[in-house]
Amino acid sequence: MVTATSIIAWGSGEDGQLGIGTNEEKEWACVVEALEPYSVRSVVSGSRNSLAICDDGTMFTWGWNQRGTLGHQPETKTENIPSRVKALANVKITQAAIGGWHCLAVDDQGRAYAWGGNEYGQCGEEPLKDEMGRPVRRDIVIPKRCAPKLTVRQVAAGGTHSVVLTREGHVWTWGQPWPPVT
Repeated sequence: MVTATSIIAWGSGEDGQLGIGTNEEKEWACVVEALEPYSVRSVVSGSRNSLAICDDGTMFTWGWNQRGTLGHQPETKTENIPSRVKALANVKITQAAIGGWHCLAVDDQGRAYAWGGNEYGQCGEEPLKDEMGRPVRRDIVIPKRCAPKLTVRQVAAGGTHSVVLTREGHVWTWGQPWPPVT
């Protein structure tokens, strides 16, 4: 027997992060209608964007996209209706995380992906620095493989750092150290 589920959202919607087609705040639960036709396995929410993973591994994102946090070129500042992450269409996503201005995902083969803000290397690419040694804004707008030598089980994201748990049980981190070096 197949049971239907609905994704519901409420709270601040100023960046479209509720996925209900408007950028309004909602005090009461609203159905994310764009995801009704899909069998959603998990939902992850950040302060300004959200994502959903379906049973078939398809991933949808919505909300704020100025730094590429939705996994595609930002055509508008915000997107209030979930859309598929086309760059990950040929893989089966099993788990994902949202950080400050970046996102991570892992597929069923243990490959990790990252996209969004990368000024501290949180997407796994070497950060750039200006002539004063300060981080330079560097966005990864299309999901890219990160930690390619690792077989990943789970990803986690902080404000400016990333963490993966490998299938062997090892933990790897990258991005801004805490406390920040000045």
